[in-house]
Amino acid sequence: MKSLFSLVLIFSWINFSFAQEKTDEETSYFTYLDLKEEFDLVVDFTMVNPECATKQQNFYSTIIGTTVIEDKIERITVMVPCLGNEFVQGDLITIKPIKTPKKNIVYTIRNYKKDGQEFSDALGAEFRATWGEVVDVL
Repeated sequence: MKSLFSLVLIFSWINFSFAQEKTDEETSYFTYLDLKEEFDLVVDFTMVNPECATKQQNFYSTIIGTTVIEDKIERITVMVPCLGNEFVQGDLITIKPIKTPKKNIVYTIRNYKKDGQEFSDALGAEFRATWGEVVDVL
């Protein structure tokens, strides 16, 4: 009886341990693009995060824009580690993809109502995303 109880306890602990693990994909609000080459982006929206002035957290700025991916015009979100300046709609910039930071990122959450229901999501999560840095303004 003791061994059966011990066995049940061990399996419960193992299941609980696996249930607590979350991968980056499960905890991320974004669907990421796998881009390797630099690309041009026509800016639709830029949010320079004022929290970037603090060194306590891992914040990022957001650029939403239009580019060509695999012969299709697509609107995407580019997350930039603390963008230094804001771009205006219509600016053409070149983005160099960078690796997704391994740090705990503080997401920019927005709350809104749609059809009487309240929703909450990360700013820019409605588009596929990539991490990048601005290397040129054209």
